[in-house]
Amino acid sequence: MRFALKFAALAAACLATIPAHATNGYFLPGNGFRSQGMGGVGIAYGRDSLSTASNPANAVNTGMRGDMGVGVFNPERSARVWNDPSTPTMGFFDSGNLESDSRYFIMPEMGFSMPLTEQVHVALAVVGNGGMNTNYPGNMFPGMGDPATPSDKRFGVDMMQLIVPITAAYRVNETHSLGASLVFAETRFRAYGFDTFKSFPINGDTDHLTGNGFDYSYGGGVKLGWLGEFMDKKLSVGLTYASRVYMTRFDKYQGLFAEQGDFDIPENYGIGIAFKPKKNLVIAADVLQINFSDIASIGNPGPGMNPGGGKLGIPPMDLAMSLGGCPATTNPYCLGHDQGMGFGWNDQTVYKIGVQYGVNNKLQVRAGYNYGESPILDSQLAFNTAAPGTVEHHYSVGFTYRPNDNLEVTGTYVYVAPNNQSGCNQNIVDCAQIGMHQNVFGLSFGWVLDPGPVALDEYGESDWAGINFDGWYGGFNFGQSRHRDLKGESGNTRSEAWKVYGGYQLNKYLGFEGGYVNLNDGTVRSGDVITNQDTDAWTLGAVLSYPVTPSLSVMAKLGGAYMLTDINIKSGSTPTVRVGSDGYQPNYGVGVRYALLDFLKVRAEWERFDRDGGNVDLMSAGLQMDF
Repeated sequence: MRFALKFAALAAACLATIPAHATNGYFLPGNGFRSQGMGGVGIAYGRDSLSTASNPANAVNTGMRGDMGVGVFNPERSARVWNDPSTPTMGFFDSGNLESDSRYFIMPEMGFSMPLTEQVHVALAVVGNGGMNTNYPGNMFPGMGDPATPSDKRFGVDMMQLIVPITAAYRVNETHSLGASLVFAETRFRAYGFDTFKSFPINGDTDHLTGNGFDYSYGGGVKLGWLGEFMDKKLSVGLTYASRVYMTRFDKYQGLFAEQGDFDIPENYGIGIAFKPKKNLVIAADVLQINFSDIASIGNPGPGMNPGGGKLGIPPMDLAMSLGGCPATTNPYCLGHDQGMGFGWNDQTVYKIGVQYGVNNKLQVRAGYNYGESPILDSQLAFNTAAPGTVEHHYSVGFTYRPNDNLEVTGTYVYVAPNNQSGCNQNIVDCAQIGMHQNVFGLSFGWVLDPGPVALDEYGESDWAGINFDGWYGGFNFGQSRHRDLKGESGNTRSEAWKVYGGYQLNKYLGFEGGYVNLNDGTVRSGDVITNQDTDAWTLGAVLSYPVTPSLSVMAKLGGAYMLTDINIKSGSTPTVRVGSDGYQPNYGVGVRYALLDFLKVRAEWERFDRDGGNVDLMSAGLQMDF
């Protein structure tokens, strides 16, 4: 227990440096990849330790286990502001369409649960609650300010929110269980490129508006849950309530967020139902209410279509005559003041449904759907260019494979359909369009000492010897790519990159390996010419290994890669020229591999993708699992 708590604290500290991103408003669609594979359900049904973050009462059914996973989150965000001559509003800006960089993020998760007695169970989970990131290569609001904001100055936000619920659950009797969690939280945030707004008469504190680096906020709240089981445990019903999580203020951004930098986590509550028509078939559904509008920084209206009937649609300016012009403390609508402008989000009701089927005694498959109407009003798009949380429809599939009695391997894929919102007469800008779509890939491992009272029954009854994976392995690496031959007067040739791979080890010296590598992109500028190179590759090659010790090996890799490269060249106001360059190229590298466990290794590698006309290097590290 003491080791588990220390490990959880360490994992929390590591997670605090990695952004997590969300799809129901800014909340994740479910807690844990297993839940996300069923559309995010978890209030009435949960079998891993991460499910206690959805309903604390789930701990009575999770047994004694530890879970750890990592996922790749791929959001594609875009925004555009422009002037439409046919509308009565003349906006200040016309940026053209901008697509956000930073398209891939790592999402770790971990947790554990254990019974103390037959009635009392405890659990801890470390999960990303949500977040939002944009990193536009140009500025959405250029040409104004002192000095004038250049059009190529990056603009965006980066917010990550981590929660750590510490849970105790009590089985009252055979049909009713109660749970409670102390929820500790951390939020990391930064904003940059908002310099133009310093020249607008809307600010309470321009020194704490933008460009101050990362700031951190900490807080706590509670979550309560009930779980009832009826009809000989074929029917489960759950209820949860999560209080508002009160957070410390963002001192570096007290001029941006309302209430002098306050950004609490909103109250949310829900109901869930799960039905098992047969032991190995589960049909579950949740309804979750998230009260975004209660948080002033999120729910207060920003510039829009004349909110409240104001002439300008910009509250601090509309009321300047009666309340005083900003930064007057008598005007509560200035940015950073108690009623300062926010993102204008509505509350959100989220509907989730999922199905799980136990195919045999080693395999479960699942699928799900999740819907939540966008909390962003079409009249509130100006500020939401920085946080385009527009997506609504989520489709997911997943599996859990149990190779032995003590290990579960869970995989999940979530597709989040594109959704754009647009509107004119926004004020500050005339017309705006924002949009997003997403892909999520997740893989987690569960180490099971006690599966709990019902988990094994939900696998199928037919026997299956399983898959003979002797010699096979798979893994995931994350790191940084460098487009070495992309030259310019300014720019960034480095970017985050990742790869997934699988291979077969013939013996301790030789193996073969193939995979997919996303090398992301690099951008440089020379005068008015901007060049962007985006590259990914499919690889296949031989891997030579030499054991230095029983746990440590050095590696060398030699093979080929089919590289897919898109080059976009833009000169001034002329249309972008797009050039494709695909083909087979050499791929080689060196690395080290260290065995943490018999089946789990950590790898660190350098690779060269020897592309004609533009080499790309990849430095990466990650985990390899031997099957």
